[in-house]
Amino acid sequence: MLRRGEVWQIDGARERLGLVISSDVYNSTAVPIVIVAEVVEAALLRDSPLAVPMGGWVVMPDRLSSPMKKWFTECVDVTDVETMRRVDRALRILQQL
Repeated sequence: MLRRGEVWQIDGARERLGLVISSDVYNSTAVPIVIVAEVVEAALLRDSPLAVPMGGWVVMPDRLSSPMKKWFTECVDVTDVETMRRVDRALRILQQL
C-alpha cells in the first residue's frame, strides 16, 4: 500500500517523483489514484516560496497531481515528521486553510 510521506517513482503520463500527501485511509480505498506533491532535484528548483527542502530534493507543494496507483513503481525515500509538517503548512497556505 502507498503511504503518506513516501516518495515514489511514478511512471505514467510522464516520469517524475511524487511525495504521497493523501491520507493512509484514502490511499487504502479502491479509488485508483493517490494525491502527490511533485519532488524535484534541488538543482532544478524554480522560484517557489513554498518549496520544502528534503535532502538533495525539494518538495513542490504547488505542483500537485493525482496519478494512478498502478503507475507507482518504486518507493525511493520516506520523509521525516518535520518535513511533512512543513509540506502540510505549505498546503494550508495555498488553500487558505
